[in-house]
Amino acid sequence: MRWKYWLPVTGAQRDERTALEDLYLLPEDGSSGGQSYWITLEGLLSFTGGTREEKLERLGGSEYVISDTLDMLVRKDDFNREEVLAWAKVFINVRFGDPNPVLIEATGDEISRCTPVISDAQRQPSPTEKVRLLFVQHKAGAADGAVEELLGSPDRLDIRTAWLEDLSDDDERLRWADLIVVPEKRMRHMMHKKLKNSGMVKRLVCLFLPEHHGRQDPTYAALFKERVFVYLERLGWKVM
Repeated sequence: MRWKYWLPVTGAQRDERTALEDLYLLPEDGSSGGQSYWITLEGLLSFTGGTREEKLERLGGSEYVISDTLDMLVRKDDFNREEVLAWAKVFINVRFGDPNPVLIEATGDEISRCTPVISDAQRQPSPTEKVRLLFVQHKAGAADGAVEELLGSPDRLDIRTAWLEDLSDDDERLRWADLIVVPEKRMRHMMHKKLKNSGMVKRLVCLFLPEHHGRQDPTYAALFKERVFVYLERLGWKVM
């Protein structure tokens, strides 16, 4: 069967290697209800999921293990894009019983259907409601200043901020948010793990901003604002 796939970031390029990558899989037979399955492929050198020794213990004598939350840990230090897709075929075969999956990269409108599916409930703000945005960052990171100030306090945007370390898996702020925003890729992986553990479906956007920047850096502020509003526009949420 044919499966559309989407790698949502520029990582895992054909000649690069990564130890942690997210992948969205959309079966063309419609068995997923028109939405994609969200899997996380993890190698022994990833920075989440415990130490290398703990990961090897989880693997036991197996080459891979697949969790109930669609995480796949493999007995490899890291992998490039070609290997990511090869493991995705193994995942499809084991989890969905497709003996010969064919992977085709999603394009155009197909990408908009590649969103995480963990549960069925997801809030869609009405044209008159405020969009609830939660900005999450790491306590060890640089201070980002007031998000409201960076975004110009648009009328239809309700903004809260949080430290990742202070968010429990069932935190009220996660349930409250329509959109969760993180500044960089490492944070995106950590938030994906937390959302998977919580069983929540939330739209999560990474701004891919530099990890080290000055609080009043105009380039940083411009990138922050531009990337948040571009994402809101793609979702069709009018906040200005």
